[in-house]
Amino acid sequence: MVKILWFRKNLRLQDNKVLKTFLEELKPWDEILFLYIKNENSYKYYGEKRINFLNQCLEDLKNKLQEKGYNLYILKGNATDVFKKIIVSDTVVFADRQIEPYCIERDRKIDDLLKTKGSELRLFDDAALFDSGEVVKPDGLPYTVFTPFKNRCDSLISERHYSEAKCDFSNAGKCKEFITVFKEKYIFRNSAEGFIRGGRNSGLELLKEFYEKGLERYNSERDFPGTGGTSLLSPHLHFGTVSIRECYRAALKKLRETKSKDEVRTWLSELLWREFYYNITYHFPYVINGAFKKQYDNIKWSYDKELFGKWREGKTGYPIVDAGMRQLYKEGWMHNRLRMITAMFLTKDLFIDWKWGEEYFAEKLIDLDFSSNNGGWQWSASTGCDSQPYFRIFNPYLQSAKFDPEGKYIKKYVPELAKVPVKNIHQPDKMSTEQQKQCGVIIGKDYPLPVVEHSKVKDRVLNEFKAI
Repeated sequence: MVKILWFRKNLRLQDNKVLKTFLEELKPWDEILFLYIKNENSYKYYGEKRINFLNQCLEDLKNKLQEKGYNLYILKGNATDVFKKIIVSDTVVFADRQIEPYCIERDRKIDDLLKTKGSELRLFDDAALFDSGEVVKPDGLPYTVFTPFKNRCDSLISERHYSEAKCDFSNAGKCKEFITVFKEKYIFRNSAEGFIRGGRNSGLELLKEFYEKGLERYNSERDFPGTGGTSLLSPHLHFGTVSIRECYRAALKKLRETKSKDEVRTWLSELLWREFYYNITYHFPYVINGAFKKQYDNIKWSYDKELFGKWREGKTGYPIVDAGMRQLYKEGWMHNRLRMITAMFLTKDLFIDWKWGEEYFAEKLIDLDFSSNNGGWQWSASTGCDSQPYFRIFNPYLQSAKFDPEGKYIKKYVPELAKVPVKNIHQPDKMSTEQQKQCGVIIGKDYPLPVVEHSKVKDRVLNEFKAI
């Protein structure tokens, strides 16, 4: 029998449910193949920094498998076409379950193909603490509001959800490698690197540093982009170089040790937000194409390409918004508070279709996760599963003053404003001409005037939503 471990979003050899089962079920007469399939089409959509991060993860995984005496075959192309060329009869393919609709459709095609060869596809939930569809209301219906969902998770979770999936390679040593004749091998490309590096060692270093220096201050510092109060683990969780269970166990350990328990509980809650958005995608797959609240697909959004371009380039005249957008472009990552501020600005102040913003984030983010990205954008646009609809409109000036009070974050990413005093940093257009000259920045020339007047956007938002 041929047994194939198809790595997808679980790029590690430790605490891996799929790999654990694969290794346990090996027989001495089996042939084995460790496989990753790279669809070249995703280059266009997901950005060079993201692909570079993935390359680092794959290279690290390949090296770690080689240390154990095995190869990782990285093949490029459409997954169905790849399996058509390598599958023989009596084959079992092991893979991690992915809940996005396009992934489900891909797996259906692979499953149908394998069955024609007398083979099978076996899927295992590994990306989240809970299995797909496990957390539902007592009546079996899915949750659509976070707090009840979180409370249900807290009541259901047990050691089986976060215990380590230990991977023992002893059985694999008795097996031969299945030699594929597929010649279209994947070539690593050098590309622009983001400021978060891929690979398991890098992920574990971030988790260790966050455990030692960040967890006990997380609730207090997480909203301030200038403090470095977040874990930076999101791309590692997405690609699976670090498991969600490792993160959860680390938080539980810190919870037992610290007196600052609320700080740690906030991070546990954030991990469950990720589970919540997976839950939404799993139960409501139509969100891939439109609003969770379907009536809001009829909103008459603006499609002003010039304004969208200024938002995208960080030239809106709102320093906190521009800082966030420039960080995204430069580093392939953005602080979560800034994701909310910039998304709210696009959808409320500029009233531009959230789907444009969702796609741009998808193109630039190293840590892109469809469910979290879609959920975050729909939260900001007030089209998603949220108990407070269109009434929520962030004031970018207040957000800036509250979460970057000294302007450190702004000055890092908007260097034109580096000499602007703190009292003017959030609204530099309010400075006099003489003050501007003293700061070496002329508003409207060296830095743009605000593209819209925030005080006037609320009526438009309320009227458009009320019309629906």
